[in-house]
Amino acid sequence: MGVFRRRKKGILSEGYLWILMAGLLYVLGLLTRDNSALLEKIYPASWNRALIRILSRITGAVPISLGEFFLYANVAAGIVLLLLLVRRLFTGGFFTLLYGIATYAALLYFVFMLVFGLNYNRASIRADLSLERVNYTAEELILLNESLIERANGLREKVSENEEGVFTLTEKKSEIFTMAEEGYDAFSSAFPQFGGSYGLAKGILASEALNYTGITGVFMPFTGEANVNIKGPDLLFPATVLHEMAHQRGIAYEDEANYMAFLVSSYHSYEPIQYSGTMLALLNSMNALYREDKETYRALYETYSEGVKRDLRAYSVFYDAYEGEVNERATKVNDTYLKSNGQSSGVRSYGEMVNLLLEQFMQKGELVLGVE
Repeated sequence: MGVFRRRKKGILSEGYLWILMAGLLYVLGLLTRDNSALLEKIYPASWNRALIRILSRITGAVPISLGEFFLYANVAAGIVLLLLLVRRLFTGGFFTLLYGIATYAALLYFVFMLVFGLNYNRASIRADLSLERVNYTAEELILLNESLIERANGLREKVSENEEGVFTLTEKKSEIFTMAEEGYDAFSSAFPQFGGSYGLAKGILASEALNYTGITGVFMPFTGEANVNIKGPDLLFPATVLHEMAHQRGIAYEDEANYMAFLVSSYHSYEPIQYSGTMLALLNSMNALYREDKETYRALYETYSEGVKRDLRAYSVFYDAYEGEVNERATKVNDTYLKSNGQSSGVRSYGEMVNLLLEQFMQKGELVLGVE
């Protein structure tokens, strides 16, 4: 009878359509991996930023990280589904369940690529900042480090420290989330493409456990949230917040997000945020120098102020307590993720921000780009 007539399913409820769309996005990713101009024609960066902006504003209405709970729910569901698959081998319905899992995986892949994944194929931020890719010499790297050290030493005199003489934030870390937004507001006055209102960064509830992985922040593509470990040292905390906010603005590569964190920090009026961004740049630049010239590295290290040295020692001691197998496994997982998205050097790409720093320093003649 008509009352009991079966209702038609919506077109998007058909699993094969999600699998097909995921496949199409995968092909698009392959076609645009070495052709960022094609991607920009099909899916402009401005569209992507608008999508993340809307998504992050919606999820930003909730004070806790929805992405963190989304992750936990999916891990739990994965374990349950794996057990169910084994059971269905003997009770029947194995392929039906497998099809359902494949459909859901395709949906996740589709959302990931649409919100964030395709950004790995976009042109470098050099185009936005009028920088040219150039290889510089070790002598020029030394000049960069000398300038960064001078800047770090000067800023260190203007920030607060605790009873042990170590840099400390006087604000709650939740307040830094709001203050970091002010940095992007100032930066967007010179580079409007990075402006707009996004959801504020959020602390990760499982931050203490995250210390064992060495991970200080995570961008959640499925919710548009910039999530930060709130149980780590203060030294790089503001810089980490700015880094994850850079991902919100469609900057996928880690080296570029690191560089953006330094750049935006230099636009901020608050010295502790400037200091944190400068220390992020200095650590990366000095690590690059260490690989090139250990003797000069040691000589430059001695020019650090005593306050900067105390901050670095405290930072190192803090994470020494968390080193172990979990940290190593997490690094391997992160390395695999980065390489799968086109970052061929894997975790080493975190140090490649030095190329951008050198290009800015040598081509613009200054560390603080566009700030008077």
